Amino acid sequence: MAHELNDADEQILKLLLEGRNLPQNLADELGYSRQYIQNRLQMLKAADYASNLGGGLYEITDDGREEIGAESGADVDELRDALADARAAHEQVNGDALGEALERMADLLGVNDAE
Repeated sequence: MAHELNDADEQILKLLLEGRNLPQNLADELGYSRQYIQNRLQMLKAADYASNLGGGLYEITDDGREEIGAESGADVDELRDALADARAAHEQVNGDALGEALERMADLLGVNDAE
């Protein structure tokens, strides 16, 4: 059963896409009270859009990613692996166009050169 998401729910899920987070941090970032964010997280958890990892730490689930139209974690992991392979190939070829494309892909993924 799909749950109706409000604007705050979508904002919370988008922040959780960036990584695991605590209700107080989400509240500070979004400008809502911690209690309101906690209530919305409970609804998102009940809908299986977010999960509580313990200690108040939340993360987005695959259902949550799908609900807001984001790529699943597995797809991103595969893309990161492909980026690493392409970077290795680039070092052997030393092509400027390939290098620029790789850096754009890395920027989109939020991956730095050390990864």
